[in-house]
Amino acid sequence: MSKISALPKYIYLYFLCQSLNLTVTVISVTVAATVGLMIAPDQSWATLPYGMQFLFMLLATYPASVLMEKKGRKVGFIVGALGLIGSGMVGFSAVMTDSFLLLIIAHSLLGCFMACANYYRFAAVDNLIGKTKTRAVSLVIAGGLVAAVLGPFIASSFRDIGGFPLFALCYLALVMLAGVNLILIVFLPNEVEKKITKQEKEKRDLVDQHWLKNVSPLFLLAVVTAAFSYGIMNLIMVQSSLQMHHLGIHFDHSAMAIQWHVVAMFAPSFLSGYLISRLGHQKVIFIGLAFFLATFIINIVGTSYSSIVLSLIFLGVAWNFTYVSGSAYIAVILEGNKSAKKLQGIGDTGIALFAMLGAMTPALLMSTIGWAGTNFLSIGLILFCLVLLILFIILHKRNALNPVGAS
Repeated sequence: MSKISALPKYIYLYFLCQSLNLTVTVISVTVAATVGLMIAPDQSWATLPYGMQFLFMLLATYPASVLMEKKGRKVGFIVGALGLIGSGMVGFSAVMTDSFLLLIIAHSLLGCFMACANYYRFAAVDNLIGKTKTRAVSLVIAGGLVAAVLGPFIASSFRDIGGFPLFALCYLALVMLAGVNLILIVFLPNEVEKKITKQEKEKRDLVDQHWLKNVSPLFLLAVVTAAFSYGIMNLIMVQSSLQMHHLGIHFDHSAMAIQWHVVAMFAPSFLSGYLISRLGHQKVIFIGLAFFLATFIINIVGTSYSSIVLSLIFLGVAWNFTYVSGSAYIAVILEGNKSAKKLQGIGDTGIALFAMLGAMTPALLMSTIGWAGTNFLSIGLILFCLVLLILFIILHKRNALNPVGAS
């Protein structure tokens, strides 16, 4: 029996939910900058709606974790799906009326949906242990392969339909995806409520008061890895769309480039789980950082459509190795930690912060330091991330040799 077949069957429901989540994300990536250019009062504001999407993902991430801790995962996922319905309806109205404000509101609501949906990868492993967690996280994130096909297909198919402005129906398609998501959520497993004694409650309250003392440097390593990878991936991916637009590349070709990128983001998930089990989380993270550096070098040296496609493929692989490894590492490190959900919420808030910065700055950086300048900046950011990771590893080894309370 293969390792994937050994996973509980409900993991595949989370796989489908994550597929829908990432399909929505791919649609927003494909159309947001272009619709922003059409409606924005100034071109430098073109990526502001996409940036607001990640700002609200940041603002909603920790509250979503609190809601799930108190009311359960399913309630949080339902709230997120309702936000997606609102996003699709407001986005449709924004394009119909050429309202940039409504477009910002639509993507803000989309960010709230993403904040809730991002917990699918943790919900899937709540009752798993050890290496099974890594395999489950890899499989759930691999739902992006469905998104790689479905997202660009929906964006291209619904882009120009007679009687409607360009891209209007792309937003209405989000409402349909939200409906399918709600149906899937109904069939997700219910969480088992554990009755705790007064003594256990007092012990848990004591743990909550001192939860920071339970944070390992390796947890910080995992969060920093996932945060930097998500932020820089957003920055280069969105700016690649702007660069292709400036080169006069047809939308269908740009959508195809993004599709290759998304395939590269998620196809390695079937391999990265195996690599992590053989090499360890840290080595796979460093391999991912090397792919990031290769991406930026390709962008600096090449100036054609084919070089952008190649760099987007490298960017996708880089993101997968770093983000999947970082997310799986968080799940493994927090196994048995009484403050796990709180730490997951804080970790995802940090990831959302960097994702927001990566989404809000592409147009600004494009108009100031340009395409090449952004890639040089990204090289510096990855090298800085590398130094931080090495410091966290050294700190962890020192703590292991000199544990707190040792004589």
